[in-house]
Amino acid sequence: IDFIEKMEDANVTKLANVFQVTRGAISKVTKRLIEMGAIERYQRPDNKKEIYFKLTDIGREIYWEHEKMHQTRIERDSGFFSQLSDEEKDNLIPILNKIYGQIAEELKKLGLDNYI
Repeated sequence: IDFIEKMEDANVTKLANVFQVTRGAISKVTKRLIEMGAIERYQRPDNKKEIYFKLTDIGREIYWEHEKMHQTRIERDSGFFSQLSDEEKDNLIPILNKIYGQIAEELKKLGLDNYI
């Protein structure tokens, strides 16, 4: 939903490239989003072959709720990180990288490499 809102003329190919997944995977997701009324298909007058997607009113509501959630998280995290000294921040980075590495390995084991 986020990329469909922000991307000009979002289509299956563009979305598949951004998410680094197959076009088939994007087709499945967009079909579900259409069924739930979050997005709709459209064609441009100059290109009747290609199908594009845009958000419906329901999709925009979901998008804005997601944006609010991000903003709240940024504000909350900024308060936490602003209290840390430079040394604490420098020490935190390697720890977070180790955590990320562990999560990445688990995702690989599950065959979810696209989420890394």
